[in-house]
Amino acid sequence: MNIQDYRNVMDQLKPAPSLEARIKEQLGQSSRRSHPRRLAGKIAVAVLAAACTFMAAMAVSPQLRAAVLTFFQLEETEQVPPPASAPVSSDPSVTQDLIAQQVEAQYIRLPGLSGYDYGNGVLFQAQRDDYGAILDFRYWAAEGDTLVPLETHTTDFTTTWDGITYTDTVYWCVYDGAISCYCNGRAGMAADADCVISSLPGSTDSVILRLSQGSQMDYRQYPVLLDLTTGEVTDLLGGTGWEKAAPVREVQWADDLSAAILSNDRMGWFYCDRTAKTTTHLDELTGLEVFSAYFANNTLILLTQSGPEGDCYDIWTWQPDSGVLTQTFSQLHIYRERDDNPYGFQFLFGSALGLYITPEGKLSVLDLCTGQETPVEGFSLTQWDSTFLPNPSGSKILFADYDYAADSLGIARLGVIDLTRGTFTVLDREGYDALDEGNLSWFDEDRVAIRSSQKDDYTECYLYLYQF
Repeated sequence: MNIQDYRNVMDQLKPAPSLEARIKEQLGQSSRRSHPRRLAGKIAVAVLAAACTFMAAMAVSPQLRAAVLTFFQLEETEQVPPPASAPVSSDPSVTQDLIAQQVEAQYIRLPGLSGYDYGNGVLFQAQRDDYGAILDFRYWAAEGDTLVPLETHTTDFTTTWDGITYTDTVYWCVYDGAISCYCNGRAGMAADADCVISSLPGSTDSVILRLSQGSQMDYRQYPVLLDLTTGEVTDLLGGTGWEKAAPVREVQWADDLSAAILSNDRMGWFYCDRTAKTTTHLDELTGLEVFSAYFANNTLILLTQSGPEGDCYDIWTWQPDSGVLTQTFSQLHIYRERDDNPYGFQFLFGSALGLYITPEGKLSVLDLCTGQETPVEGFSLTQWDSTFLPNPSGSKILFADYDYAADSLGIARLGVIDLTRGTFTVLDREGYDALDEGNLSWFDEDRVAIRSSQKDDYTECYLYLYQF
């Protein structure tokens, strides 16, 4: 991976500035001493968590179908494959394993510094020249023990916003009814301008381009719709009065693009109704002092701060069509890792789910839309140092436990809550420290991804996928 690939991937995973600030504030509350590489990895995980949920257009959480989630500790331990001694070929390859008859593992080898990465359930590779220009672009689907090549399409576009012209090529494919897409992000633009592309749930012909300019306090963004067939760019906010929220720092969409939430650090959160052509402050619409807001399908979830020191959350839902405001949870103590006995509400950024940890380490899953609380039977968080990461639809939640003695992330355990089945399954891992594990995320709705490389030799990388 060269610097252009790294920049493109990190830009697409970067959350909006206001959200990023809240993530950093939460990370900064930890009092534990972490290995520098561990700390960098955990920050990457937090950013991935935020990007994964927001780029999925705020997918709605499922109904929790079981009164209690059952905890399963698998008896068999995964033996992580050691680094290969010699290249098999210049193309990526995959081997498959079944662990304890419960977890399907796919071990993908990515040879060479050739721009491999993944997104929306597919693996891709951008091959570049010495100047960063893309020479070739390839997509694969990981099916069993085979990598299936996918047809790559290209769409060129040019558009102008706020005096800057944005010109680029989108490389995209359709797999399993969904689009995966990629663009350079800066081609033909000024130094302080950027363009990030994201797919739309249910669409196979259009994507959203997030045009941005400036950095830090001067950062601002604007969304447009790109037709992948014609290359036509459509203004999404024109005529809505969006300027009330300018400079816009964050945009979140309803599934059908009929409405958006606009925010900036100074004035808070605005509801933009594209059909009615109106933009109104959420405090005015709801009568609340909104701390955070996002879509779960076409319902808005609102957070307000409460408690004598503002150390609690109240959770609300607001129906834009009817104006109905409902409080689903109140006085949820905020979970802070730095506390001597941390407990309380753990927000899963962008998800309609939350976690509640008791002072004894007991765990429950909260459905923020319905107010339902579902405990996990037989599980205690006291022995875990966890990352909490929902999949794009909110039907599963990933837990990870780390080995502080490892040189890299050192992922010692993986656990997945499956809200549809009503289970929490945990897999122990051994041999992980033979590799330099760099990040952890969801590959798609069902598979967890761990990206790693050989220690002190980044010419050989690996992508390990786990389906619980």
